[in-house]
Amino acid sequence: MSAPHIYISALPFSEKDSLVYKTFAPVCVGLLAVGVRGADQHGVRLVMTLTGHEGGVNSVVYSPDGLRLASGSDDGTVRIWDTRTGEESMPPLRSNCGNVWSVAFSPDSKTVASGTESGVVCMWTLMANQASFKRLNGHSQSVRSVVFSPTRPLLASASGDRTVQLWSTSTGQQLAVLEGHTDTVVSVAFSPDGNILMSGSYDRTSRLWDVATGEPIDQPRHHESEVYTICFFPDGNSLAVVLRDCIKIYNTKNGQEVSKLEHSENCCSAQCSPDGLSLVVAEKHDIRLWSLPQDVAKASSFVLRGHIYTVRATTFSSSGLYVASASDDRTIRIWDAGSGRQAIQPPPAHQSGVNSVAVSSDGSFIVSGSVDHSVQIWDAWTGKPKFPALVGHTDHVLSAAVSSDGRWIASGSSDKTIRLWNAQTGRLAGYPIDYHTDEVNVVEFSPDSRFLISGPGDRTVRIWDISSRSFSSIGPLFCHGTVLSVAISPDGDLVAAGDEAGYIHIWYFPTGQAATELPQSSVMSIHSVAFSPDGTRLASVGTDNSARIWNVSAGQQLLSLEGHTSTVNSVFYSPDGQIICTGSDDLTVRLWDAATGASMATLHGHTNTVQSVTFTSDGRFIVSGSWDTTIRVWDVAAALLIASSSYDDPASLLAVASLKNGWLTAPSGERLAWVPIDYRKYLKFPPCTLLIGQANIDITIGSSGWHRGENWTSCWRRNEMKPILCTT
Repeated sequence: MSAPHIYISALPFSEKDSLVYKTFAPVCVGLLAVGVRGADQHGVRLVMTLTGHEGGVNSVVYSPDGLRLASGSDDGTVRIWDTRTGEESMPPLRSNCGNVWSVAFSPDSKTVASGTESGVVCMWTLMANQASFKRLNGHSQSVRSVVFSPTRPLLASASGDRTVQLWSTSTGQQLAVLEGHTDTVVSVAFSPDGNILMSGSYDRTSRLWDVATGEPIDQPRHHESEVYTICFFPDGNSLAVVLRDCIKIYNTKNGQEVSKLEHSENCCSAQCSPDGLSLVVAEKHDIRLWSLPQDVAKASSFVLRGHIYTVRATTFSSSGLYVASASDDRTIRIWDAGSGRQAIQPPPAHQSGVNSVAVSSDGSFIVSGSVDHSVQIWDAWTGKPKFPALVGHTDHVLSAAVSSDGRWIASGSSDKTIRLWNAQTGRLAGYPIDYHTDEVNVVEFSPDSRFLISGPGDRTVRIWDISSRSFSSIGPLFCHGTVLSVAISPDGDLVAAGDEAGYIHIWYFPTGQAATELPQSSVMSIHSVAFSPDGTRLASVGTDNSARIWNVSAGQQLLSLEGHTSTVNSVFYSPDGQIICTGSDDLTVRLWDAATGASMATLHGHTNTVQSVTFTSDGRFIVSGSWDTTIRVWDVAAALLIASSSYDDPASLLAVASLKNGWLTAPSGERLAWVPIDYRKYLKFPPCTLLIGQANIDITIGSSGWHRGENWTSCWRRNEMKPILCTT
């Protein structure tokens, strides 16, 4: 789309120790400076992406010598890739047997087997740039898994016909049919010594077979859900069975369960690393890398993200340094497992979208609630967690709040409970409040920290006495629809709620009597409401892409703030009442003049819905939480200064740039820089002063300026280019 960016964008984002960077950086000036913190350490960057398949990729496996990678796809082909270049090393292997469900390499790396939709097992003998082909007929339904014996000339296959079959790899003859499963057999694995074969099935059992006799060893092991995949550990002393929502590790000698690792549903594949210290699992759209210490109960995990559709298979390279993943998005991705394992502990960041943020009254810490079921407390200046994640909720945390005295944190969840946490220790304070019969969409403390207001999905607003953990004498307060937002006036006299039916209700807090009901909005739902500091005005936002300002006593609309291009999810007044802040599905945070409704600044940086915004108590900063998993802190004065600055200043131009289809784009539409996909949600430049996420990517103007636009060729010092020695 823009050839100059091969030069002026590619180099700043290149690895500093790469051949490309070392060769060309000395002869280029006026480029953006990119500082990366967290991405390298936590392995969020891809090594390579392999493209070529014309359908979803179901299986991928490294050759034992590490030189090749085989993949099987819905396009009916097996493809062989050179792991050093990422190129296909021979034409696609076609059998005309339908989708390829599974592939496996022989121990000598010279033969590839594939299991197909038609039930045929194919064996390909690989030569320089071609392959000879042999069909193994015996299954009556699709073959879901194939694997070579590590010690014998045997191949095992598992099928939808409920059988496991053994084949001679030298003659192609069927040697045995292992029967006993009552549903599709999805996975087979040989023990490291080749004497035992394990099979896993949708019939919720895993079975062990004696390879020499074809007879079962002991009774089937029964599980609480379907078995998705199985694998032996390299030492043969342990095996892993992957179920719908967990991985169970067993001792192979006594059959005892050693550990249970929780994971998300839809796990399709798992494999142990060659050293037995890690386990890689395909989990929905992600790859989860487990670190397995000697005490497996202390296992921890890290998620690698990048695929946009379901990941079907994962595998370690023979060296254990790389992980390959295959996906329905038609790609195979290669990941650096070494960097992931060096930082296997989860990074100090939410693993899923952030639904709610709040700031303590003294401004010392930020609280967030996330889709990942956790609440986190962050140091407001460093962005580091003050405690490990506060866990206990069993579903999305929809709202989080801090009491004005800084003692308590409240969280409301889709699991229908409210939890109170001690803000000084991070510990749960007593039992969860579980009286609600529907999800708790919002929680808010009263100004005196004595009461907690909650808005559940049952169309009521509930008020709780914190000291007794019971309903107060006020309420319940009834709404026309599901309650999505609540606010209490600074003097504690009024409570407002916005509901899914488009109504805003206001009650007198001491009595629970209705004060006023604002006219029904034309929008379907009111996502957020906020009182002005003097309590005379109320701001509301919802699905009509705007914010509305109301006179509380008169019940009349005063202003409509127009500018967002999508649903507005959150609104908040500055402490002095002069600025209103909003966050929207259009990925922006906006500042408005509270008196006139004029737009003052637009803050770009989030790459997904902005769910929550709030001011610090001194009004100097705004905190925003987004479904891109990050929390951002913005300097208000800097935002207003940048918004009023001339775009002739390169730093100001960069600060107001927005991310569109991977491009940092100026307000004029000029493409300023291409940003690799792994970096996009971690970009940070003024007025963002702090980004809490898995990484931080700082983009600044270098010491030699910034050559862009028609002046981009000035970046090249032609006369200083030295000869390049190319090696193969």
